[in-house]
Amino acid sequence: MYEPSTAISFKGEYMEAADCKVLFVGESAYKISVHFKGFASYETGYLGDNLDPFLLPLAKEGVEVNFMRNHDVSVKFPRMLEELEKYDAVVISDAPSDSFLLHPQTLTGVRMPNRMQLINKYVRNGGGFAMIGGWMSFAGFHAKAKYYSTPLTEILPIRLCTHDDRMEMPEGVTPGVVNENHPVLAGIPEEWPFFLGYNKTYAERGMTLMTINNDPFLVVDQVEKGRVAVFTSDVLPHWGSMEFVEWPWYGKFWAQLFRWVAGRN
Repeated sequence: MYEPSTAISFKGEYMEAADCKVLFVGESAYKISVHFKGFASYETGYLGDNLDPFLLPLAKEGVEVNFMRNHDVSVKFPRMLEELEKYDAVVISDAPSDSFLLHPQTLTGVRMPNRMQLINKYVRNGGGFAMIGGWMSFAGFHAKAKYYSTPLTEILPIRLCTHDDRMEMPEGVTPGVVNENHPVLAGIPEEWPFFLGYNKTYAERGMTLMTINNDPFLVVDQVEKGRVAVFTSDVLPHWGSMEFVEWPWYGKFWAQLFRWVAGRN
């Protein structure tokens, strides 16, 4: 039976009030450095996966998150619909599509379920899904995220680029609200913090709630019985500025977004 490699679970007052269970996938990386000292060299490495600034505010808002790191996706992401249906919503953030498509057994010539198609079916049956931006979301860095060639394009409310879609904005760019009358933005100020980049996409269907540089920033849609949302920037730096992470409405926004896709409001 499938079990997430790491379940971020905050007990006591937070989890007693949890009314939404989310499988959050991605947002981690192994980082390796090579040090040269004259004729000698050595390597150091570590796993970068500190999501506490994102997960703690969600826990305080009563959202339970199971966090699956990138290196676990190919083996441990659900392969059966009933495993996905244990969650109210699935969120992908900075996790390339190949991690879902290339199970180790696939590489030995064995046929395996297409987990992109599985997410598609999960949503149409009533599940929630959100994709959050980053270098390995949507098309991504050098188009290596490659979601434009997966069945997720059938449920995403935006059209993806087929090339590197990163819009780096080191000077900072502030998104604007174009439809504040939606549950996702209830009680959230119209004045947002700045961001340092986003993924370029094109609005195609659904409801655009926010734009950035006249491009989609936050888009939501109903797909048969399920709900879908896209947020084209990142949850944390570098695109998600510290001004955003420390914003008083940071946790409230993410909780409302995940509850909406999960059908909780």
